[in-house]
Amino acid sequence: MLPLTEKDLQRLSYNEYISFSCANGTDSDVFQLMLTLDRQFMAGMAYYQGIRRLGAGVLRVGPGVPSLQWENIQRIQPTTIVAVPSFILKLIAYAEEHNIDINASSVKKAVCIGENIRNVDFSLNVLGRMITDKWNIQLFSTYASTEMQTAFTECNAGRGGHHHPELLIVELLDEHDQPVGPGQPGEVTITTLGVEAMPLLRYKTGDICQYDEIPCSCGRQTVRLSPVIGRRKQMIKYKGTTLYPPALFDLLSGMEGVKEFVVEVFSNEIGTDEILLHLNAADESEDMERKVRSYLQGKLRVIPQLRYCSMQEILKMQFPEGSRKPVKFIDNRK
Repeated sequence: MLPLTEKDLQRLSYNEYISFSCANGTDSDVFQLMLTLDRQFMAGMAYYQGIRRLGAGVLRVGPGVPSLQWENIQRIQPTTIVAVPSFILKLIAYAEEHNIDINASSVKKAVCIGENIRNVDFSLNVLGRMITDKWNIQLFSTYASTEMQTAFTECNAGRGGHHHPELLIVELLDEHDQPVGPGQPGEVTITTLGVEAMPLLRYKTGDICQYDEIPCSCGRQTVRLSPVIGRRKQMIKYKGTTLYPPALFDLLSGMEGVKEFVVEVFSNEIGTDEILLHLNAADESEDMERKVRSYLQGKLRVIPQLRYCSMQEILKMQFPEGSRKPVKFIDNRK
């Protein structure tokens, strides 16, 4: 829980106003918010206030329920949706099942929150490609956290989230707290500007990113951040290979026959990292098992432990009580 003064609320509104403007938003847009706006989720409130400040229309539908989302898309005809990318896939699946022509809809843009849609080189990752292969919409990636009360949002160029220097000082530091150069991974460390109730000085977010300082084709001169490579505390050392959960998510999302998954890491009897992949597969045959193992061996050079689960089991792990977003990484290391 984060305390906010009246000026902090105004700052949040301004932050999202310039973020949505960066993502090609104008006062002629209508935004459909497919996310939580209660349960102490500060970002939901910030999105709403920022869109109002932009002068655009805003439709608060809330999370989940593809049928309700499509009912409102068809009735209100929003131009932009704000959603978690994996939920956009559920919207596409629902449309296909119910003969809805998604490319004939009013939606032309999606502001993606909570999950990576790009690789470190800014190309679309598996999740981003799965969306755009079927839905001809423009995706805008965002990076933010409750603590920084500031967002890094892509412009039309899609080459990283733009820094807004009037709101935040950002540094990328190595393990010795020294600044890294452009294109080098470092921990995002921030100092908030203009925050009254809970200002932060050189706060380490735990997120590992890279930055680019070449002026953007959109005309902005500010530093741009890459997608999150991983979290420092979530780094996995497995059989001599260094892994971050997002890389595993990308591999599993692109694996044919795997419907859903959860990645679990734990400590073995000698104190080193072990990985257990909980998978819901199209079938649990020996042939499927061989395909999964061969795929992982080819992509990772190592094969984690595998456990096949029902969809009900997977969903129970992904949505523990009180969770707003799907949990796809469980860290049970000592």
